[in-house]
Amino acid sequence: MKKIVAFLLTLSCFLAASASAQAPKKLVVLDPSIVEMIYMLGADDQLVAISSLQFSKIWPEEKTAKLKSVGTYTKPNIEQIVELKPDLVVTSFHSANVNESLAKFNLKTLTLKADSVDDIYKNIEEIGKITGKEQKAAEVIEGIKTKFASFKSSGLKGKKILAVFSSTPLTGFSKKTLPGDIFNKLELKNIADDVEGSTPIVSTEFILSQNPDFILVIGGMGGGNSENFLKQNPVLKKTTAAKNDKVLSVPSSLLLRGTPRIGEAVDKIYELLSK
Repeated sequence: MKKIVAFLLTLSCFLAASASAQAPKKLVVLDPSIVEMIYMLGADDQLVAISSLQFSKIWPEEKTAKLKSVGTYTKPNIEQIVELKPDLVVTSFHSANVNESLAKFNLKTLTLKADSVDDIYKNIEEIGKITGKEQKAAEVIEGIKTKFASFKSSGLKGKKILAVFSSTPLTGFSKKTLPGDIFNKLELKNIADDVEGSTPIVSTEFILSQNPDFILVIGGMGGGNSENFLKQNPVLKKTTAAKNDKVLSVPSSLLLRGTPRIGEAVDKIYELLSK
């Protein structure tokens, strides 16, 4: 009899733990790429609040616009987050000291990096586990891998490219960053890979010497202004990119956001470069 009672107690505890693990989470997400990830996995019913962005939107805009905001991407409101009593707060590396502040209230936090496409795969897997959407996560990852494979040995292979911030000094993106990794996966030659650092400063002299076929000017919601870029750096009109009208404006969300929608971003990039 004692053995039966012990077994039933063990079974009861197991079922309770299992039910708890499968129960929807209350998530506050301050990283826009993770918000998009949660929607793509079909776990948006677990979102209780997000942070807002100043210069761009978060997909799917018609739904994320209706979610409760707990401040901005860079300055979330700790008090509002605490009031929501979330099971987990997914923070961003842009939100300084947020993890430490939330730890004082015994709130669990998670910060995910996305410096490469492989990082995105890992993040999708992690969010899939947290939300109980492992199968959907595996499908999303496979879809992204298939998309990249479709560009293997494309007409862009070996072409030289550079992505820069539309500011002074000009800053590029090496293979240690998400844009650089995307270029390498598309088999483009990223000239910033030859410069030391993850986001190295690139001089106009260096750009001229490398003579890229494409220059992507990254800016806010609408992208950097390629026309102003050439006005500010007139010597770069001598590059192959400028001569072929391939100095292109690109929104930051297309290349800098580690979203599972990276497959769509690659499509748009390829379309831009192939016109």
